[in-house]
Amino acid sequence: MLRLLRIEWFKLRHSRYFWALFGLFVLVLLGLPLGVRGFLVYLTSQGESILRLDISAVEIPLYDFVDIWQNQAWIYTLFSLFLGFIPVISVGNEYSYGTIRQNVIDGLSPSDLFWSKVLFMLVLALVVTFITGLIGLVTGYLWSPVTEWSFVVQNMKFLPAYGLHLLAFQLLCLVVVLLIKRTGIVMALLTFYIYGVEFIAQGILRFKLEWELAAKFLPGRATHMLIPNPFPKYILQETITTIPLDGLLLAIGSVILYGGLAYMLLTRRDLN
Repeated sequence: MLRLLRIEWFKLRHSRYFWALFGLFVLVLLGLPLGVRGFLVYLTSQGESILRLDISAVEIPLYDFVDIWQNQAWIYTLFSLFLGFIPVISVGNEYSYGTIRQNVIDGLSPSDLFWSKVLFMLVLALVVTFITGLIGLVTGYLWSPVTEWSFVVQNMKFLPAYGLHLLAFQLLCLVVVLLIKRTGIVMALLTFYIYGVEFIAQGILRFKLEWELAAKFLPGRATHMLIPNPFPKYILQETITTIPLDGLLLAIGSVILYGGLAYMLLTRRDLN
């Protein structure tokens, strides 16, 4: 396993696109809490209150321990496509330059090729989850009025849930690039689908047709249901503050399904 991981790392460690995408994603992770906090401070300085509840914008408990882990994880899932582009560009370039077939000629089996990709995606998910945890701890200790350890760790379950989401989402992107094999087309299609088509499809299925169950099985939403939207509670609406069982099962099912599809595409099709 370590050998396969080293092979994939050797391919990417000098890649400018890898470091550019990963660096951009980390900047997004860092910039979002700072930007939101700065905006809340600005609103407070202008004397704005929230929903006439006589609380200032900066008093909204977005960064309070207990709340911060779900808030942070849900927001970050909206930008998972940045990380998903890494396997897309990696595999797409290997098809374009013929190196994916050359790897097999040089002795790497299609199965080894699959596991090298999956292991690297798993490591990426773990690294990003670790960075997310550090950001949550720092921003929480800076801006949360409650810093007792029992409160700090109470909702940390959303961190491994976020990591599972990242793995499932990267596998989805891997399946798409293995099917189409064209980096630019895949990136455009994924962007258009995730932020356009699926968003509209969810709205139609959930609110017009009232087919909530069908909406859950949309490819992107199946990986996002692990972390429910926590923000309605700030406008006094009912909110799910735990990891739903159906979301967990869908995420695990997505990993198995997309992983299985990627395995079949790599091992049972011509690599040209």
